[in-house]
Amino acid sequence: MPSPTKSQVYVDPILTNISIAYQNAAYVCEKIMPLIKVAKDSGYYFVYSKAKFRPESDNRAPSTRANRVDYGLTKATYGPIMEHALEQDIPDEVVEQADNPLDPEFDATENVTERIIISKEIGLATILQDVAQITQYTTLSGTNQWSDYANSDPINDVKTARQAVQSGCLKQANTMLISQYVFDILCEHPDVIDRIKYTQFGTAAEEILARLFKVKNVIVAAAQYNTAKEGQTDSMSYIFGKHAWLLYIDPTPGIRKVSFGYTLYTKPRKVDKWYQQPEKATFVRVSDYYQQLVVAAGAAYFIQNAAA
Repeated sequence: MPSPTKSQVYVDPILTNISIAYQNAAYVCEKIMPLIKVAKDSGYYFVYSKAKFRPESDNRAPSTRANRVDYGLTKATYGPIMEHALEQDIPDEVVEQADNPLDPEFDATENVTERIIISKEIGLATILQDVAQITQYTTLSGTNQWSDYANSDPINDVKTARQAVQSGCLKQANTMLISQYVFDILCEHPDVIDRIKYTQFGTAAEEILARLFKVKNVIVAAAQYNTAKEGQTDSMSYIFGKHAWLLYIDPTPGIRKVSFGYTLYTKPRKVDKWYQQPEKATFVRVSDYYQQLVVAAGAAYFIQNAAA
């Protein structure tokens, strides 16, 4: 069956706006790795070392040159930035039977966008749990896990993580990322309750924990995904498991700024559609172009298995 020609494929600005604006509050991927636009699908970015923090002899005798220093700059590669795309067909029969206010093309756009973003969320979770990339980490077990209310010490564990981030990137960790599962356990931990029991009611729990753990933001990763194969009974699991992370994320992201990581992209997400007569169906396709890139591994600390 022939594929549609380029002239038959129409980039729909209305559906594209729906896809770009579509947000599930549970998704955190672009909060942890902010979007950065780059000119090319592949290229270089610069990595600054900690050389500028090493003291050097700066005494200069008359008629002599000053000691020369350099940036401690190295080049690293990114790319290729890949296209991530899925499509859905909308049979004519569905369009004909759709009652107002249902809109099959809008529904298809949201459905496909949801699946695209879930893959992006899973991609970030995979990176954050990869100890080959996130080399500052600890694994809790047994009585050290925060679900052991009698013996664990989450406040001290987070302090250790904050100190590691500051040494790793010379910035204070400003973000704590925790899965919904761990968040629910932390909110009931006796050490936490004891520290916040006089906190004014009406303040969001995330804000209270942020003050307690001395970070600017606590981000709760509540998104779940279906781990069952098609045809099996649905089984939902938290994408970010039972873990926690301390991170430094630059509040004004830029390619020359220290931050844990970025989502590099060359062009924004788009939605195109076309009609195929043999199927008697309209096809809606969502395409996203990005690469999730760790640029400062020292800006992250992974608390693996924070809860049982």
